Amino acid sequence: MKNVLKGLVVMGMATGMLFGQAAPAAAPSADEIKDLQAIQSKQIASPADADARMAAVNQFVAKYPASSLRGYVLTLAGEAAQGKQDSAKARFYYEQAIAADPNSDYAMIMLGADIAQNTKENAIDKAQQMARATKLANDAMALIEKRVKNPQESQADFDAANKSDMSRAHMTLGLVAMQEQKFEAAGDEFVLASESDPVNLLRAGMAYNNAKKVDAAEGALNKFIAIPGLPDQYKKMAEDEKKRGQLIKNGK
Repeated sequence: MKNVLKGLVVMGMATGMLFGQAAPAAAPSADEIKDLQAIQSKQIASPADADARMAAVNQFVAKYPASSLRGYVLTLAGEAAQGKQDSAKARFYYEQAIAADPNSDYAMIMLGADIAQNTKENAIDKAQQMARATKLANDAMALIEKRVKNPQESQADFDAANKSDMSRAHMTLGLVAMQEQKFEAAGDEFVLASESDPVNLLRAGMAYNNAKKVDAAEGALNKFIAIPGLPDQYKKMAEDEKKRGQLIKNGK
């Protein structure tokens, strides 16, 4: 069941997660904005598209070495790498994003999630890696709480973006808890993370079942199954997980 959970993380990580960072401190030039828009305009539908985005980001940071958009743009490359499941490149770009902009809370969240997801179970430095992933998520949440609304942004949009990114930070903490086999805590974090991705309700159900908290698992899974238009493959996974919970409850 752990492998299934890890696979779900891969499916959910880099899909539609745009782009919860604070506004840059200095106004970018018209050319910088134009080049950024060109990077954003090309959709990623294949590994080749991801490679093309990373190449475009590399060109941007070389062309504008002092740009206030560097952190944001490097995060776009990190997402592209994560989308093609290239953890090494994803970490490189997220690290560079944070170095360019220490307030890159979204890069912190995504880097922490990648660390939690991809650290090997028998890694010698696993404890240190999990500690870092936890710190990244907590630091990101502290930064999100300090965000200042752009005057052109509606209060509703501002609140929704903050809520969504907080939710993603909870997903990172859920992944850490899974690595540490703190399954009930993982379930709690995944429930909070369902604000940004409802699939986290399925992850919560799996985690709660691992903790033998079958009633909590069933509650999360029923909420997941009730989502309108839920794909059949997800519904089957949730139903199978409910059956596993009943076996756990019956001591089998």
